[in-house]
Amino acid sequence: MQFAINGLMSGAIYALIAVGIVSVYKATKVVNFAHGYLIMFGAYFYFTFAVIVPNQPWAPEWLASWNPEWMVEMREGLPMFSPMGAILDWAANVPRILLGLAGALVCNAIVGRIIERVLMRPLMGQSVFAMIMVTVGLISIMSGSAQLIWTADAANVPYIAPNTPIRFELFGSMIFLFGTDLVNMIIALVLFAAIVAFVRFTKGGIAIRATAEDQSTAYSMGISVPKVFSRAWVLASTTGAIAGAILATRNGISPSLGLFGFSVLAIVLMGGLDSYVGVFIAAMTVGVLEAMTQWKMGGNWAEIVPYVAVLVVLIWRPHGLLGQKEVERI
Repeated sequence: MQFAINGLMSGAIYALIAVGIVSVYKATKVVNFAHGYLIMFGAYFYFTFAVIVPNQPWAPEWLASWNPEWMVEMREGLPMFSPMGAILDWAANVPRILLGLAGALVCNAIVGRIIERVLMRPLMGQSVFAMIMVTVGLISIMSGSAQLIWTADAANVPYIAPNTPIRFELFGSMIFLFGTDLVNMIIALVLFAAIVAFVRFTKGGIAIRATAEDQSTAYSMGISVPKVFSRAWVLASTTGAIAGAILATRNGISPSLGLFGFSVLAIVLMGGLDSYVGVFIAAMTVGVLEAMTQWKMGGNWAEIVPYVAVLVVLIWRPHGLLGQKEVERI
């Protein structure tokens, strides 16, 4: 039960990352191989605004550590590792956490907008393969840029939520969780549901779906296809910023964080490139399979689970679990 719950929490993070890949594909028919590195940039932006900026001499003291008198009084006499102590430690970092999230969202949205405007838009109407190769080239550019700007040293960032230990019994098994992992899962699920609702029920979402179906027809119906492309890339970048901040709190920050995107790309192929529901099912399934493999066989075997799962599914269903089957008639 412990490993199954851990797997579900990991699956929620996978789903949040995957929604950016699906959004870009639905609007542009381009598989963004560099999405993992957009996530890495989001993590570094969170690090910049939550750690580097508050520690500058010109930054206000309350930004680095917010400790009002009432919080100091509450902290007095608390035992070590108490839940209240963990909450107060998190509360002291709330200003820098909020600044980090806001900075990551804005900066990553700008990066996504630049990529779409400078690299992708000039290729509109050209071969989809050329656009895909641009995203492959972005991998090296973004990885090298991150090392030049932030260096390759690993670093840690403040937790988004209180890291309070939670213990409870479920079906006779004692379960141990951390509060921050639970909140991360809730954030990921809420954002995933919000994006699916946006694409399904709003005017902007309908424009994305129409453009994915047929760009020429969408143009003739008055839809601005370039704006749809831009909206999809910004959406992928902002969700990537949140996912990057969450991954940074779980795994720390380093340029290798971008490699995480390849595992999620396998999950997207497994669920179906154009299906949010299929990707969600695949993400949760892979998360649980990874956890169970780690339980029975160790962490090294767990790393290959997404790739084995996608191979099995694609042999059975080449278009993914719920992906749309394309039929061409001559």
